[in-house]
Amino acid sequence: MRVAIIAFIVLAGGVGAGTARAAQLGIYAGISYAMAEKDSTRGAFEDEAFAIYDAFGFTPQTTTGSFDSEDSSYGFVVGWRLTEHIALEGGYMDLGEVVYRDRSTGFRSGVPAAQNWAQNVESSTSGIALSALGILPLSYRWEVYARAGVLISNNTESIFITDNIGSESLRASKSGADLLAGVGVSFSIVEIYQLRLEFGRVFDAGEDDTLDEADVDMATLNIAVSF
Repeated sequence: MRVAIIAFIVLAGGVGAGTARAAQLGIYAGISYAMAEKDSTRGAFEDEAFAIYDAFGFTPQTTTGSFDSEDSSYGFVVGWRLTEHIALEGGYMDLGEVVYRDRSTGFRSGVPAAQNWAQNVESSTSGIALSALGILPLSYRWEVYARAGVLISNNTESIFITDNIGSESLRASKSGADLLAGVGVSFSIVEIYQLRLEFGRVFDAGEDDTLDEADVDMATLNIAVSF
């Protein structure tokens, strides 16, 4: 994925051999879709799952688990293009979820018959992103840019448990602040629309109190319109 983005930026540079021209100044807004991958540790989720079983007095005999640290994410942004080379942006960012799924068969204290237990342990991060962009126009339509900013985040751990008898859900949340950075390329369409492809990272997203804290890498497609 990173190779494709780098190749796209190089192509943009080649296309931009002509006279550079700044995009329209002023306010713009857009929506984005991204594929996100968090550098989470599976062991932390497995430890959490077995700690929950202990809390409920359940002893697993057989266990099957799966771990998924990739997810789609989305967001929206409102920006202000101050000059040809500088813009400020603010908006909402959802980084998706990391999920550990556990399916077990075993015995619970005081219950003589074997039980089938299942639980999902999930970690998610979302929040308000504030950032500044340094922009280099390449041509009439093409620009490259670099981003630096902060994500004011809400980090949540969610647990869902079910057995032969019933189910229960638990949730814990904590706020935080995480640095973010990115590089991208932008293509203008009919003057007021911009199509942007960006590779970015949120550093140490999440909180230890809500299970995991790790970098999140994102490949983002954004469509924006100037007003």
